[in-house]
Amino acid sequence: MEDFLYCTGCGLESLTVMIRLCCILAEGDLCMLQKKEGVAMAGTLANDNIDSEGVKKGTAWQRFKKKGFRMKMLIWWTLGGVALGIIIGAALYGAHPSKLAINLIGYPGELLIRALQELVLPLMVFALMSGVFNLRHSGSGTGRIIRWSLLYYLLSMILAVILGIALVYAIKPGRDKPFAGNNFASCNANVTATGAQNADKSAVDSLLNIGRSIIPTNIVAAAAAPNFLGVITFAIVFAAALLRFGERAEPLINILEICNDVFMKIIYAVIACTPIGVASLLASTILKSCSIISLLKALALYVATVLGGFIIHSTILLPITLMILSQNNPLKVIKSFMPALAVGVGTSSSAATMPVTMKCGEDHGCEPSIVRFVVPMGTNVNRDGAALYEAVSVIFIVQAHGLSLTPGNVIVVALTATLAAIGSASIPNSALVSMITVLQALSLQEYIPDVAVLYSVDWLLGMIRTATNIWGDACACVVVDTWARRHARKHGLLPIKNPEPPTSTEMGMGMDSSKKDGIHHSDL
Repeated sequence: MEDFLYCTGCGLESLTVMIRLCCILAEGDLCMLQKKEGVAMAGTLANDNIDSEGVKKGTAWQRFKKKGFRMKMLIWWTLGGVALGIIIGAALYGAHPSKLAINLIGYPGELLIRALQELVLPLMVFALMSGVFNLRHSGSGTGRIIRWSLLYYLLSMILAVILGIALVYAIKPGRDKPFAGNNFASCNANVTATGAQNADKSAVDSLLNIGRSIIPTNIVAAAAAPNFLGVITFAIVFAAALLRFGERAEPLINILEICNDVFMKIIYAVIACTPIGVASLLASTILKSCSIISLLKALALYVATVLGGFIIHSTILLPITLMILSQNNPLKVIKSFMPALAVGVGTSSSAATMPVTMKCGEDHGCEPSIVRFVVPMGTNVNRDGAALYEAVSVIFIVQAHGLSLTPGNVIVVALTATLAAIGSASIPNSALVSMITVLQALSLQEYIPDVAVLYSVDWLLGMIRTATNIWGDACACVVVDTWARRHARKHGLLPIKNPEPPTSTEMGMGMDSSKKDGIHHSDL
């Protein structure tokens, strides 16, 4: 179980690798498989380092704890950066520093944002392609469970995004336009952003433009624009088509998976600079603000909007879907999974909570093989809270600058927020990367530094966001288990048919050193 937990650090690119590992756990014959192959499996759950003399350099669990400690320290350093940025901004606010001085204060943060902007598109593309490639390893017996799980995940995430968008437009936390004066022109002037506001376009034109964005005329131009919907769609279609070539495509698939690993290594190095960047951006944003009071008021409304979305989704929407799709009592289910929710709030990590979530699912009466299958996949994919959070955050930034979005832009926000929440699952401090992705999809790159202001309250929202994600995983586990039992009764089958375990070659494929060192912080 310890090694199994360690493997969750791979994120989206390891989605179906997790599925294969779950199948092996359900089969219960990993050790037999290793003996049968007679070789050290490069992609085993342990991923133990073996030196030339055959001595283990450290267990996976030890490395997991070491990496987890480093990530916790990053969280604390980032909170320290938030505090430092607030102190610097408040201390210098009364001195009315010049525009040049403010730009110099914000320069380290600007470099961090530019680095993230540079990496976010290839990272999303290679991560999604890697996730599609790994589907080639799933056995035929798992197909039904995969389809059911992904269907439920998609449904719950769409509901979460729609709820978040409805709340942010109803409450309008950015109605006082606290960011509108950040261009030093006028505190009362509205800023017009390319691609976000076009009065000449009708709602129908905006909706039609979504289709045009999904199918660009030139993929290179789409990447340069950047047209995220077009590039992401092309990446998924290309990866799916490549799988059709079977073994002939393996060399190219391996190269693309290595590219994914390389970008993950780079993004981890960039994220390590987050504390300095956040302090710099937050201080400069405070100094640019025309009114700190209006900024604090807007942040309070923003926090209330996000928390309200989490509460409504967790206490109304998810229980309703649970009752409709599985006829289970939500109160009994939440009682069974309460230990996992408590641990999730304390750790702010779905991956760290996953063993507790699986234990709660089995104690509730779900089929163990279903639990071992659905919960790990949900940890990487089912991120209701993250999708809701990204949608609300981006629209809040738009409102805070006095902008308005067309119906087509709102749909782009919904689609991109969902994909960004999934695509950045393996990245620490993924809130930064996800919001940058959505803002770039709207051609609002000039407002990316505002993300630092929202990040000052992310430590609070992150705990509830994690609990929302875990509760969504719990509901998915119960729903899929119910569907599997119905199918079994109807056809006289077992709830899930265990597929053939993958070979050692399949297990090792796509698992390089970058994944060995990874830890999944999908909720940061």
